[in-house]
Amino acid sequence: MRLESVRDLKNSLPRMLEKRFSRVGRGGAAPFSLAAARGASFASTVPSYALGVSAGKKNDYRLAVRIQHRSLMGSELVASIKDAAKGEAEVRYIGRVTAGKRAVSKRATRPWFQSRQRPLLIGSSCGYLRSDLVMAGTLGCFVRRKSGGPALILSNNHVLADEGRYRKGGPIVQPGALDGGDPSRDRVAKLSSFVKFRSQPKDNYVDAAVAAIDAGIEFEPAELRGIGTLAGFASQPLDIREEVHKVGRTTGVRHGRVTAIELDGVLVEYDTGIFSFDNQIEIEGEGSRPFSDAGDSGSLIVDDELRGAALLFAGSEEGGSNDRGLTYANPLRAVLSRVKLELLF
Repeated sequence: MRLESVRDLKNSLPRMLEKRFSRVGRGGAAPFSLAAARGASFASTVPSYALGVSAGKKNDYRLAVRIQHRSLMGSELVASIKDAAKGEAEVRYIGRVTAGKRAVSKRATRPWFQSRQRPLLIGSSCGYLRSDLVMAGTLGCFVRRKSGGPALILSNNHVLADEGRYRKGGPIVQPGALDGGDPSRDRVAKLSSFVKFRSQPKDNYVDAAVAAIDAGIEFEPAELRGIGTLAGFASQPLDIREEVHKVGRTTGVRHGRVTAIELDGVLVEYDTGIFSFDNQIEIEGEGSRPFSDAGDSGSLIVDDELRGAALLFAGSEEGGSNDRGLTYANPLRAVLSRVKLELLF
C-alpha cells in the first residue's frame, strides 16, 4: 500500500473496531470492550493492540498491528483488521512494554558508560536521587533554549523526574546512584522541567525531562563514544528499514533497524500506572541481540548519518525477528517541540 493509504486505514480502524466489538447485546457483553482494551492493566485478561506503519513486500508499506495480550492473537478482532487491510497487515505479538530504569544490585566493575564521566558524555549513566530506590538511566543528549541560555541534559521523565514525582530543582547525579553516584561528589545538574503523563483516554507522545547543568560542569555535546560524532538533528523522520544506532547505560553501543513507525495505542507500564502512547517508533536489534535493555531509557538514537532522530524510552522482552524484544522511542522532533528546545552538537 501507499503510505497515505496505510495512514488513512490506521486512523479509521479504531472507530470501526470500537463500533463492532464494544456493543452490548441482549445476550450480554461482547467478548471484550475495545475501550477497555486500550487502557487495561497488563494483569487483566483484557487484550490490547497498537496500530502503525510497517514495511511492505517491496518498497511500499503495510499496516503494523502490535498485540500486547496473547488472547488477542487469532481473534475475530485481528481477523477484522486483516480483512480491512486486504491482507496488507503485519501482525506481531510484543507482550508487555515497560519503561525500564535499571534498579538492581550494583556491579563491582563497570564499563565507561556506567562510570563517572567528566566532561559529561552522551550515553552515560545518570538519574535522580531517592532514598528508597537505587536507580540509573541514560543521559540522552544536550539541549538549549532557542533564545540561548544555559545548557541542559535531555532524558526521559522517568529517568530525571521519577515519573513526575521528583521535585523541580532536585539534584541529578552522574553516574546514577545505582552505579555509585554520590550526591556530594557527583551532582551535575538539577531538574528543570518535565512533560507530564496523561491518563486515559488522553494519549501521550513523549517521555521527556530536562535538567539544567550546574556551573563548572563541562560536557561534550557531540561525542558518541563507540559510534562517532553527532552530526546534528535529523530533518526528516525515521522511515521503515532505516539503520539506527545508540549508546546507553546498560547495553552500551547497539545497532538496529526501524520496524514500524507512527504506532498509536502502545501501552507502556510505569511505576505510577499504564499510559498509552501515540506516534511511536519501533526498533529491533541487529543480529541476535536486543537493541536495548532496562537502564538504556533516555538514550539518544541516531540515524545512519549520526543525526539525532529519536529518544529511547521503553521496550518489550518479546517480539522482533530475533525474538529478543523490541525497543520503542519518541521521535526527537516531537520531543524537542514539546520541551521547546534545540539539540546541541
